[in-house]
Amino acid sequence: GFRLNLQNQLLTREVCDGKLIFAPAELEHGDQVLESGTGTGIWLLSLAETIPPTISFTGIDIHTRLFPQEFPSNVSFIQRSITNLPAEWTKRFKIVNQCLLIGGLTRKEWKKAIQEIHRVLVPGGWLQCIEPNIPLKTDIGPHTERMFAAVRDLLAKNGLVHNIVEVLGRKLSKTGFTNVQTHTVSLSAHRHEEEFNHRTLMEWFFLALKPGILAQKLLQSEEEFGELMQSMLKEWDESPQVAWSWSVVYAQKRENNVGTAKFCIYM
Repeated sequence: GFRLNLQNQLLTREVCDGKLIFAPAELEHGDQVLESGTGTGIWLLSLAETIPPTISFTGIDIHTRLFPQEFPSNVSFIQRSITNLPAEWTKRFKIVNQCLLIGGLTRKEWKKAIQEIHRVLVPGGWLQCIEPNIPLKTDIGPHTERMFAAVRDLLAKNGLVHNIVEVLGRKLSKTGFTNVQTHTVSLSAHRHEEEFNHRTLMEWFFLALKPGILAQKLLQSEEEFGELMQSMLKEWDESPQVAWSWSVVYAQKRENNVGTAKFCIYM
């Protein structure tokens, strides 16, 4: 949970310019906000601290183990998949937020998830998603290239989508969203004085995928993975331009009439 909180704070600060709501969403009293894959609820709880209590927040996740034990009365957490939301949620939410589900949804599930999000948004409501860009070619060195190839192969073998940012843009338009936008930021992966930074996040990203990479025999042993990881990081240290990019993709459900009250939310 601690790692997820640090990750969320870094991505909000670096990818979304410090804004919890990056999309040009307009929140009014009585509006409702949904987060898919909420985890610890850090995004919802941070937002709830800065928003009037007349706005309500719902966090969903397929796992409940990271749900917070204490939270305000206008916040709720529910075990649910974004691919199958309650019928009564149709046209309920002004904003739907999602972060890092590249490893959680298959291509078919993404299609269903986007349809469900479109259904539960009010007309004029916004979806925002933060996802990494997994490069097809890295140009850093052979060890980095081999590790990213293993990641792409792992995602493919599990029916996941390595180029989700590109795919999202297309799927959102096909599902009936409008004002589809992608904001991409390139972040350095060099060592940094801060205890937690983008370099740390990238290391965690590969370590989180290690069990899958070994299970699929994309690398043969823990030792081979460890050696490749160290060789890759050495290449990063020796490359002046090493950086990986992240995107926030946001889109609007076609609106009827939307109010004008707007809150600007910063970390």
